[in-house]
Amino acid sequence: MGKRLELRMTPIVAILFLGMLFADHTGVWFVTLLAALVHEMGHLLAAKCLHIPIKNLRIGLLGARLSVRGRMLSYGEEWLLCAAGPFASLLASAAASPFWRCGQIAQWFSCASLLLGILNLLPIRSFDGGRMLQSLLSCFLPEGRVLALMRLISFFFLFLLWAVAIYFLLKVGEGLSLFCFSMSLFYRFFEHNPEL
Repeated sequence: MGKRLELRMTPIVAILFLGMLFADHTGVWFVTLLAALVHEMGHLLAAKCLHIPIKNLRIGLLGARLSVRGRMLSYGEEWLLCAAGPFASLLASAAASPFWRCGQIAQWFSCASLLLGILNLLPIRSFDGGRMLQSLLSCFLPEGRVLALMRLISFFFLFLLWAVAIYFLLKVGEGLSLFCFSMSLFYRFFEHNPEL
């Protein structure tokens, strides 16, 4: 009998998610969560197709993370598993785009999926794109060099994401959530990489 996937979420995250769902009368938050669900289903479907046993799905403030049960992944498996989420997001965005005339929900879902797919393809270590790049580089370079290169690349793209957030705040008057998101990523980056 196969083991079930365990879903983990801290109480504070659950309270925040529920609060945002109940406070949002536009439906944007629900559609964004639906886009995130499609993204994670892409990862889970890839794991099933690759026969990768998944132990749990942990949901946090900055995203979700899958834990593999009982074995190490090859670089190819890691790359495919990471690519499946952004691919599902981009595919969902494309599939919803013909329905834009039907209303805002289709537009929001398409845009949320597109942004989620693009954001996750950024080569930042904790993102799908960063893990994909790290898997690729690990095929050709020693581990120490890969980690140093990934720290440098991650820092550059985190800085770029932060600069875009600042631009939106100053020029457009929007983007506070992107700014807070990029600042929390910076915090996590320096917390795990104190030498930078």
